[in-house]
Amino acid sequence: LLLGAFYFIICGPAVGPEELTMADNVMRSYTASGNLYGARLDSNKLMVGGYLDMGDAWPLTMEVKLEQKSRKTSRKGMRGQIIDSGARIDGVTGTVGIKNWIAKNIALLVSGTATKQTATSQTVTAQAITLPADGSWQPLGHRQVSEVVIDTTVESTDFEAMAATGLIRRLSSTEITGEAAYSYTGLGGYNIEIATNSVIRMALMIDGKNDETGEPMVTELDSVVFIPKGALTVISEPETDYEEMEFDLVLETLPGKTSPGRINGIAI
Repeated sequence: LLLGAFYFIICGPAVGPEELTMADNVMRSYTASGNLYGARLDSNKLMVGGYLDMGDAWPLTMEVKLEQKSRKTSRKGMRGQIIDSGARIDGVTGTVGIKNWIAKNIALLVSGTATKQTATSQTVTAQAITLPADGSWQPLGHRQVSEVVIDTTVESTDFEAMAATGLIRRLSSTEITGEAAYSYTGLGGYNIEIATNSVIRMALMIDGKNDETGEPMVTELDSVVFIPKGALTVISEPETDYEEMEFDLVLETLPGKTSPGRINGIAI
């Protein structure tokens, strides 16, 4: 699926001029929009769960790469000329730019796994802790902390806690040693494990449309390997407007199939 504009001519059996209709001579323009849906595949290339909306993704391209082959002659007066030529399919590849920064898309970028978490609140009553005099941050061992108490010391006077990270440090001039009590909330959303999958495969479904004609175009790709083209930016440059995720794609033909996918609904 190549997002852009092109023109195509449909060829068929030769007919007489009297048999041609206006529809046979229509030249169609093409620019495309579409919704991208993806489903993870396991190591056996079987679908795990259903299709998820991957959000705004463009451009999405596909290219059938051909390797040319030819036979030349060395006959007198013809040496070096091609007398037979052809091509073989050398692979089907593509690219996609994903704009939607949701957990399962980020997992693709870091070759990882996104796992849903359930947020639960807990309380710690007596955790031994030492806050060094050098003022370095010490981990409580949990994030999203609140109501931190260390014996008789006072938060914001003797120590400070970074709620989101669960880090804590002393503010007074001496080391603080004691027992900490606090509450924390387990993280909801998704947890992303980094670099847990060397190969990530997905089945893709593109619910597309030719915006020039309004005609639908549905593309199904049975097994697509996602290869990140760049790094995950954790802290952006000051002048960056938006970060993007870009991937190279390799389309695979599954056992029992004769091609890696299908494009349906093209008007003729």
